[in-house]
Amino acid sequence: MTSVLIVDDDRAMVGMVAALLGDQGYDLVTAYDGEQALRRHADDPPDLVILDRRLPRLDGDEVCRRIRATSDTPILMLTGEKGSAERAKLLEVGADDYLEKPFDRRELVARVHALLRRARGTKGAAGPVEIGDLVVDPRTHSVTIEGRTLALTPTEFRLLAALAARAGEVVERKALLRAAWPDERDPDPEWLKAHLARLRSKLEAAGGPLPVNVRGVGYRLGTAL
Repeated sequence: MTSVLIVDDDRAMVGMVAALLGDQGYDLVTAYDGEQALRRHADDPPDLVILDRRLPRLDGDEVCRRIRATSDTPILMLTGEKGSAERAKLLEVGADDYLEKPFDRRELVARVHALLRRARGTKGAAGPVEIGDLVVDPRTHSVTIEGRTLALTPTEFRLLAALAARAGEVVERKALLRAAWPDERDPDPEWLKAHLARLRSKLEAAGGPLPVNVRGVGYRLGTAL
């Protein structure tokens, strides 16, 4: 059964989300502070995390960073703040998606479905793409550089796969947005910037080719420095 970890210090909010997702057939785990959330995730990693940003003991941003450092579990962040700066911050710490409070209950369910669908969506994918020492395999959702596995989030993987499939070419921003967020009608361009920055950092640390910004057009997969 698909499992979802719900993390919020507001017990009424946890109960409401649990009731919504329980009706959808998900197996639910709950936590009420950041430290408890990390323990729950480590003990039995869920298929998805719904994480409030404001938590006692350890805030949601730090919980997200720590999960992302060791896992590609999809993370949906909940925030009471609004604006593009807030959205960029959530993506920079490793969130795959976010919802502003108060949110529509149907939208929460739809976003949970979409994140899980993206994480699973590798059936019928093309074979591996090799670019020097970099190997991107959509069938296994895996990336290696010089034989070493590179841990990427589902969104980072989709971005890299889109760039690798057209190695040497410039991939337009709109095409990358569609590839990374296939279920979003109008994905925010700020999401692309934040996720590509994290992807670039991981590739650079591993010695792989890097996403290069072609001003006014898009990105291409370049050569590591």
